[in-house]
Amino acid sequence: MATRVIIYSGKGGTGKTTVSAATAALIASRGKRVLVMSSDPAHSLSDVVGQQISRDHLTQLAPNLYGLEIDTIHEMRKKTGSFEQYVAKTYEGRGLNSGAAAELSSQPGMDEILSLDRLLTEYKSGKWDCIVLDTAPTGNTLRLLAYPEMIIGGEGGKNFFKAYRGVSTMLRPFGKAAQKDEFFQQINQIMTLLNDLSDFVIASDVTMRLVLNPEKLPVMETKRAATFLSLYGVNLDACIINKVLPKNQDLGPYFDYWTELQAKYILETENSFQPMPVFKSILEEEEPIGIAKLLGLAERLFGETDPLAKLFDRQLVWVENIEPAPTQGKNRLNPANQPLHRRLCVYLPFLDEENELYISCEGTEVLITAGRIERSVSLPRILLQSELGKYYYEDNTLKLEFVEKPLVESEIAWKDDPFFRGSELN
Repeated sequence: MATRVIIYSGKGGTGKTTVSAATAALIASRGKRVLVMSSDPAHSLSDVVGQQISRDHLTQLAPNLYGLEIDTIHEMRKKTGSFEQYVAKTYEGRGLNSGAAAELSSQPGMDEILSLDRLLTEYKSGKWDCIVLDTAPTGNTLRLLAYPEMIIGGEGGKNFFKAYRGVSTMLRPFGKAAQKDEFFQQINQIMTLLNDLSDFVIASDVTMRLVLNPEKLPVMETKRAATFLSLYGVNLDACIINKVLPKNQDLGPYFDYWTELQAKYILETENSFQPMPVFKSILEEEEPIGIAKLLGLAERLFGETDPLAKLFDRQLVWVENIEPAPTQGKNRLNPANQPLHRRLCVYLPFLDEENELYISCEGTEVLITAGRIERSVSLPRILLQSELGKYYYEDNTLKLEFVEKPLVESEIAWKDDPFFRGSELN
């Protein structure tokens, strides 16, 4: 059985650490071997489970349940030392003092990425039935998805580093300023890690669950997160509405207002994300600290649902055939001579008129810009011999139409393309 990975994220203060620990406790109580990890630098996982968790070694919390809080500072120093030293020296050479240069050399989001390297190691170890990850607030979590393209710059960035290493090696015998091999080794390690993480977060057994409170700002941020996750191909399989006020108690007129307001945002969330399951956790009568109370919280939250299961699965990127339009004259009886039209579909929920869409196609990649979200998407192989025509947004889906170029005999029709569905090539 492959290791199941559940990643919890959400706006700060929504209770994702509590929900993460509760989920892990429930799965472990059913006989599965579970690791609950925290990559949030604030590290409140120890406080939630009621016992100290090591930042270096696995800590047993209950039968079948282990915990780990990752020391992000240690991971950064261990894995990016030469890279950060180079950046710091560059800043110092431009007149900054050493303290400011050291602060600026720390790459944004790198602590989160390097902490996930430990998650990847545990995932590949085969020791666990399930790993539950409590992440930093939503913005930091989503940033790590975009970071590989930001730091590497796609294929062009990789080629730049290769060329720069070659020039640096040539200059070193002449006493010119050049980086040591250790610097380039760390750069290669970082790029390899980023690529591995990009593949990992879109794996079929990895899903993300968003935790929110029934309030306006968390609901808005959750919708934006869902759009971002879809664009990056990450599977979102549930939303957890946490800290819901109980309705069956007389809390007085002050809380009546908040109960009604919460009901409004609960309904909005359920309507927005259907048919994906939305779970609700009633505000506990006392703080859910310790494994026993967390277990009770999880049982009330999930009910008869198995939290280990993949709770929702939908296709995020697919290719469709477009039926050719009726032709006139001599070609109407010979539609085989017409170029094939196909549509690349990208599920992007919650875009509105304020999100300006910009699409450009360069080589084998399409740059998609939707408001503040930007991503370079590699074309499925079935579209590599096609040109981008029009694009539009409907039914929560970005649709890009492609027209196939005339094929040369030596070229191949990509029959094995995993993104392609329903073509006559199958």
